[in-house]
Amino acid sequence: MRNFDIFAESHHNDPSGAAGHSLLATNQAYKWKQIICENGPRPGPRSGAASVVYDDSLYIFGGYGGNGRLDDLWEYNFIEKQWHQLNTRGTAPAGRENNGAVLYKGGMYIFGGYSGLFWLNDFHRLDLHSLTWTPVIAKEGSPPSTRFGYVSAAWNDTFLVFGGYDGSNWLNDMHEYNFVKMKWTKLDVQGVSPSVRSCPSWASYGNSVYLFGGYDGVHRMNDFYEFDLEQKMWKLVLFSGPAPSPRYFHSSVVYGDCMYLFGGYSGIERLQDLYQFDFNKKCWSCLVVEDAPTGRSSLVTQVYNHSMFAFGGYNGNLVLNDFYKFQFEMVAIPPSSLLSDLRKMINHPRFSDVTFIVDGKEIKANKDILAVRCEHFRALFYGGMKEQTDSCVRIDDIQYQVFEAVLEYLYTDCVKSMSVDMYLLLMIAAERFMIDRLKALCQDNIRKNINIDNVVPILRVVYYHGENSLKEICMDYIRVNFKDVRRNSSFQELEEEPHLMMELLMRL
Repeated sequence: MRNFDIFAESHHNDPSGAAGHSLLATNQAYKWKQIICENGPRPGPRSGAASVVYDDSLYIFGGYGGNGRLDDLWEYNFIEKQWHQLNTRGTAPAGRENNGAVLYKGGMYIFGGYSGLFWLNDFHRLDLHSLTWTPVIAKEGSPPSTRFGYVSAAWNDTFLVFGGYDGSNWLNDMHEYNFVKMKWTKLDVQGVSPSVRSCPSWASYGNSVYLFGGYDGVHRMNDFYEFDLEQKMWKLVLFSGPAPSPRYFHSSVVYGDCMYLFGGYSGIERLQDLYQFDFNKKCWSCLVVEDAPTGRSSLVTQVYNHSMFAFGGYNGNLVLNDFYKFQFEMVAIPPSSLLSDLRKMINHPRFSDVTFIVDGKEIKANKDILAVRCEHFRALFYGGMKEQTDSCVRIDDIQYQVFEAVLEYLYTDCVKSMSVDMYLLLMIAAERFMIDRLKALCQDNIRKNINIDNVVPILRVVYYHGENSLKEICMDYIRVNFKDVRRNSSFQELEEEPHLMMELLMRL
């Protein structure tokens, strides 16, 4: 069997052709630089490989090698500037070209693809610490149908799959796998979905993913869509500037507030142009670059620090294994370490002058930081609430982990990801310590995570703590989803709350 990329080129004509590009006037010289690894091994030529960046390494799995589909795993260590072929444990997925892989909690996840004989829909995880492959098993729901050339993303404990080609049909369905519930769900999305297609590009920015182009068996496209991950809604992106020409098998990455689109196949030629989309200005620009790689499709592109790295692909004649770096910043400014530095100060003996006893354990902090950030602690240490000895303060009726999260917020203005139960406890603590912003952040995270299983327990907690805004949200959720909520075992808890039950019945 031939590479599907070659198959598509040989059997279809492109009615759109390859459009010309407007160039961005700039006095900044954008440059590609080829990376030559003179010592040690390197991956063989391949197109359609799956890849992720984790810690300080690029991981590449499989692809089409020119004579067949591969199942090898390679690591490029950005610090060492060396390639390493990795030996794995467990049962590795069969050789395939895939293009799609996602990173979630230290694991590289690969779904489906094309083996050269079969279109696949198996799902695998590679633990990037132990280098162990395991199959991902669903307890509920059915996986998407077999497919290649889909796009995928990981977001909020879920894995998303859109579109692709199953050997007979081009697709535009969207599926979600919940890692926590181990459940596949076919999504009922809002808005107008992109038409059927395979091999578009897809990049995440904020709470959305952006999809460009693709191929539907007849046309190469250059339409541009946003999928809002919270609302599960598709929207056509309105923009200014010259959009990239129609293409597929191209790549997109996000750096800062911009998306960068490179290469692909127009139906006539492999492309080597590089476009930038500014999310703030909603504007496309074609960048004038020097020393660009030859035109190619089905390549690997990933971002590490301040650069985009491109590996391999197919140029229309040869499968490639060259390696390039594109530096986004002429002067690379290191990322801010403010938050991580402040986080190190929590419970640090040298940077602390007060000890809290919480849940029988000690945790240290700095009085001045707490006083500047929180009125409660300002009064405790420097006002009318000042204790006789304020070098050691006992905090009752609060869990250690919750108080630690309060301190982390006061030091960093951030709230780490946690369970709904922990957000509820943290919200109550924020009310106790009069930290309005922390309380609102907890309320918002609770709102986003309400579901059939937890809405009744959440309603009972917020009712007893006078959180009327969350109470209204829970009531509305139950009203809209009453049949499903009523079948849940937690609904029986409302029998203990006659006032809530009466109010709910009145709404129904």
